[in-house]
Amino acid sequence: MEVEKLYTEILEAAVTEIQTARINIARKVNEAGIGMYWNLGKLLSEKKIEKGHGAGVVKRLSADLKLKFPDIGVSPRNLWHMKRFYERYCRVDPKLQRCVAVLPWRHNLLLIEKVTDDKEALYYAEKAIQLGWTRDILLNYIKADAFIDHSGLWTRCSQQHH
Repeated sequence: MEVEKLYTEILEAAVTEIQTARINIARKVNEAGIGMYWNLGKLLSEKKIEKGHGAGVVKRLSADLKLKFPDIGVSPRNLWHMKRFYERYCRVDPKLQRCVAVLPWRHNLLLIEKVTDDKEALYYAEKAIQLGWTRDILLNYIKADAFIDHSGLWTRCSQQHH
């Protein structure tokens, strides 16, 4: 019986270690991917690639990158998203930059599309990170104007105490 208990403890510890490592690896891979998207967006922004005359450049870049790296998302559409991502967050508060750097890409695309205010973007990014929101949950909170409700509650509470 003692051997079985010892074995169970070892197994549970090993499983926990592997699960933790997998989560950490996934986070690091995501952060590296977001960093790559940021840098590609920066490159396109700094080279002044714009829709219209830059569309051919982006289309060709996408085709050439797909040949070299078929396993990453470098469609023309995604390259334009990378540029928008960089331009949206390159001049914001570093706290917001750190938050979007760890969010999954589809979460970031949703924030870029739906949220223009920096404080609101920070609120949703922080909540998504803290609470592990999926993209769909994030979208539901944005649609429900959770930030406005949260801000209104804060304003009402702070006014009551003064």
